[in-house]
Amino acid sequence: MAELRFDITPFLDQDEGQHFDRKSLYDGAGEAKRSRNRRTVRDQVAEYIAAFANAEGGVLILGIEDDRIITGHQLPQDALNSILKTPSTRLRPVQPDGFVMKVEGREVIVFDVPASDVPVQVIGDGFPLRMGDQTVQSSESQINTLKFEGMTESWESRRSSITLADLDEQLLERARQGAGLSALTDEEYLLKRKLADRRGRGIVLRNAAELLFARYGPDHPNAGVRLFRVIGTERYTGPEHNVEERPRCEGNLPAVISEIRTVISSLLRRPMRLVGSRFQESAEYPDFAWLEALLNAIAHRDYRVEGAGIEVWLFDDRMEVVSPGGLVGNLTTEALLTLRRVHHSRNPRIIRVLVDLGLARDQGEGIPRMFAEMEDAFLPKPDIDATNRSVTVTLRNTLTLNATDREFISALGDFELSRNEFRALLYTYRHDQIDNARLRALSGLDTLSASYLLRGLRDRDLLALHSHGPNSYYTLTSVLISQVGEYRAKGKERGADGGEFGPDTGKLGSDTGKLGSDTGKLTDDIQAAIDQLGQRPRRENLRPVIRAICDQGRWVTAATLADYLGFQKKNLLGHLGEMVQSKELERRFPDKPKHPRQAYRAVVSQRPETS
Repeated sequence: MAELRFDITPFLDQDEGQHFDRKSLYDGAGEAKRSRNRRTVRDQVAEYIAAFANAEGGVLILGIEDDRIITGHQLPQDALNSILKTPSTRLRPVQPDGFVMKVEGREVIVFDVPASDVPVQVIGDGFPLRMGDQTVQSSESQINTLKFEGMTESWESRRSSITLADLDEQLLERARQGAGLSALTDEEYLLKRKLADRRGRGIVLRNAAELLFARYGPDHPNAGVRLFRVIGTERYTGPEHNVEERPRCEGNLPAVISEIRTVISSLLRRPMRLVGSRFQESAEYPDFAWLEALLNAIAHRDYRVEGAGIEVWLFDDRMEVVSPGGLVGNLTTEALLTLRRVHHSRNPRIIRVLVDLGLARDQGEGIPRMFAEMEDAFLPKPDIDATNRSVTVTLRNTLTLNATDREFISALGDFELSRNEFRALLYTYRHDQIDNARLRALSGLDTLSASYLLRGLRDRDLLALHSHGPNSYYTLTSVLISQVGEYRAKGKERGADGGEFGPDTGKLGSDTGKLGSDTGKLTDDIQAAIDQLGQRPRRENLRPVIRAICDQGRWVTAATLADYLGFQKKNLLGHLGEMVQSKELERRFPDKPKHPRQAYRAVVSQRPETS
C-alpha cells in the first residue's frame, strides 16, 4: 500500500548523499536486463536501513537507475511483501516497513527511515553506518557514542522554552516540502525530525527547533554571526586601529545564513582569475569553499558556548571563519585533513533540517570538495586549526600558479573546455592520473555525470582510459603531452618572458595575458557595432560584425566569438558554417569541422591589403 503522506517528488532528481540513496531492481542492460536476486536485494535493504537509522535517518528508493530513469519492479506480490517487511524481520530493534508508490506508471519501493535513538543491528551481520553516500561497517560502541553525543547530550536536544506558536510557519512548510513530507502537519514534522517530544496531547520543543524556526530568533545571546573587515593583513588597536565591524547577523539559522551570505558576497573582491582555461572576473575565494566553511561553522558549532558567537574575519590576504567550541568527540584535525569521510555530528537534527531547507548539501563531501575548489582556483589549501575552545578555517587568496602549470594551461591553446573538463585535465597533469571518485570530489558531479565527462575527454583524444574494472583511471594522451612539450620548446626559443602569464596576482598585466591591440582587443568601431546589435540581431546585421571580428589577421574560436558578442556558442555555429560555405570565413582545420581547436578568420580576399 502506498504511503500517501510521503511526497516522492523532491527525491526524483536528488543526488545520493548522507540522507538519500536509490537502487535499481535490475541487473544488465537492454534486452539482457533481468530482475536482481531477491535475497541480495533484501540483504542490501537491511544494510541500508540500519545504516540510515544509525546515522540521522534517510530515504531509500528501489526502482530508480543511476541515471534517474524510473524502471520500477516486476516482483510477484509475495516477493514484494518480503522486501517491504525486511526492516521488521532482519533488524533489531525493528524499523518501519517500506511502502509502494507509483511514479510515471511504474511502482517503486520506498523506505522512509527515522534516526534511531539506539544502535540498529542487521541480525547476524553487524552495525552498518551511513557516511556521505557510502555505507560502512561500524560497531555498537561507536554508534552508541555517536547517539549519546549527537542525539542525546548535545545542546540542540535540550528542552526549549518556546512553543509551536512561536515558530515560523512558512519556514516549516518549506522544510516539509523539501523533505517530501508536505502532507504532515508542522507538529508531525517536528516529531519526525526529533525536534520535539510528545507530552500528553501536545508537544515540547527542543532547542534545535528554536534555532531553526523561531519566528523572532532563538533565545541564545550569540547564535548569529559577527563579521569584521580588516584593512591590511594584521589587526591593530589604538591609534592604528584598522578593524571595521559590520552589523551582526541575527535571527533563526536560515535567516542568518541568507543574510551573512549576501553580506560576504558584496564585500569580496573580484579580480581577474583563471576560470577553466581562460581568465575572467571571479570572486577572490571560490563560492563553494567559503560557503562550506561558513555552513560548517553554523551547523557544527557548540551552542553550549553562549559567551561567543561565530566570527568571520576578512583580511586583505585571507578569510578566517571562527566557530566556538572544539571538535566533537574524538574527531581530530588530522582526521579532517586526510580528506576522507568522517561521521561525527554535534548537531545532527540541525544538519538534517538544513538539508530539508536546501541550505546544506546532502553529499557528505564538503571538506574534500572545499580543498579541491581551492586547488582548482590555484589557491593554497585551507588551514584548519582546532583547539578545545574553537575551530578556525582559514582561506588564503594568494595564487599558487607555478611555471609548469602555466605551460600546461598555455598548451591547451584553443581547446574549448568546460570548467569541469579543465579541472579534470589539470588535475591529471598535476597528479599523473584521475578517476571517477576524484573527479566527483573536484567537481561535485554525481557518478554518472563524472563518467560522461571523462569519456567525453577520452573521445576527444585528451585522456586515455586504463580499464581495470572499479579501479579504472585515466591519464593524459600522448597527443596532449606532445603539445605541452612543443609549447615548452617554443617558450625557450621566445625567452623567459615570452608567452607566459604574469605574476601570481590573479590580474592580467599589460604583457601577461591581457589582450593587446593586435592579440584580441576589439577596435572601438567593432565594439560599438556589437553594442548596437541587441539581443536578437537580424542576420544581415550580425554577420558583418562576425566578419569584422575575424578580419584582424588572427584565428578566433567560436567560444571567443560568443564571449565578444554575449551569445551562446551553439547559436553562432550555424552562422559560422554558412559563412564558411559562402567563403566569407575559413576554418583553421578545414578537413575537421569539429576539431576541438577549430577557429575562424576572414578569407584573404575579404581582408584589406596592408602596406
